[in-house]
Amino acid sequence: MSLRFSRRHIERRLLKRGRVIYAFWHGRLLLLAYTHRRRRIHIMISEHRDGEMIAQVTRRLGFAAVRGSTTRGGIQALKGMVRAVRRFDGAITPDGPRGPHAVVQPGTISAAQLSSAPILPLTSAAFPGWHLSSWDRFLLPRPFACCVVRFGNPLFVPRRLTKEEFERWRLRLQQELNRITEEADIIAKRWAQTGRFRDIP
Repeated sequence: MSLRFSRRHIERRLLKRGRVIYAFWHGRLLLLAYTHRRRRIHIMISEHRDGEMIAQVTRRLGFAAVRGSTTRGGIQALKGMVRAVRRFDGAITPDGPRGPHAVVQPGTISAAQLSSAPILPLTSAAFPGWHLSSWDRFLLPRPFACCVVRFGNPLFVPRRLTKEEFERWRLRLQQELNRITEEADIIAKRWAQTGRFRDIP
């Protein structure tokens, strides 16, 4: 497996300024769990039965769990994430834990509002790879795949928002995640087919 980071200067610049909240689609988390391991990033993980298994795995990789989601324990999880981001970086899958796929739920925007931490969209891609038949189309790289991690433009969400402004920020994050995911897929496929890594500006 070959792995390259795309536009990582964005991440480095933000991390010098303070804590961030990483946001990525649920189906693209596998590679990110590897690339960002052992950094004490606090991940929001569902209180569903399968969430406990994920929490145990992520702890072994050096992450910490904030339990809850938009469907169960939402307020508790939101408060836990805001507390965690005072000292550590946070991470949320905005479409987790049950979907709909690639639709941002409100919790990520609320966490950014309350913590004043910027949201850093990121994604991963692999070619060739398998997409499972799960709701999130979970991506598994095939052996010797070309893998890409791509960062998007940070979102600095204001603390005070009207309902209409909140919805615009939600859609903005959703569009940014979809944009960089499409670009990462293109980069990984082109790299695998040509043997040359070429970033998209």
